Amino acid sequence: MKEEKRNMANDTSPQEQGYFVQPENRVVEVSEDFLPQYINIDQLPISLVSEGVGLKGVFGHNLMLSFVYMKPHSVAALHSHPEEQIGLVLEGEYEFELNGVRKLIGKGDVYIVPPGVPHGARTHDKACLALDIFAPPRSGYREMLEATHKVMTFD
Repeated sequence: MKEEKRNMANDTSPQEQGYFVQPENRVVEVSEDFLPQYINIDQLPISLVSEGVGLKGVFGHNLMLSFVYMKPHSVAALHSHPEEQIGLVLEGEYEFELNGVRKLIGKGDVYIVPPGVPHGARTHDKACLALDIFAPPRSGYREMLEATHKVMTFD
């Protein structure tokens, strides 16, 4: 399927090729004129933000996606923020703490985090990949990714 995407990009006009974003740094965001865009998330590096925890971010004007990569036995510290968050576990599992309640969640599980509610995660013997969606985009997140110079591998 990746080969099909590559051919589709090569068979398009120069204007249409602009829709296929070739990420040049750690952050992908909508263009000023807000044209439609396609990206392949595998082309972005994983920014290591704490021991065993890496992130990839994609930013729109009113929302953002964060791909969260957690190796076994790693911790995303308890925190809160004013933005809404909805997450989906894509692979693996982790113990998610939401407003003081801990639950082991896995592939296909969704969590909803209202603004200001404390939450965090901890992996055990398995790694975890989750997709978090924030509205509006989290303040300081883009800057954190841009300032991170360590890259993480995730197998």
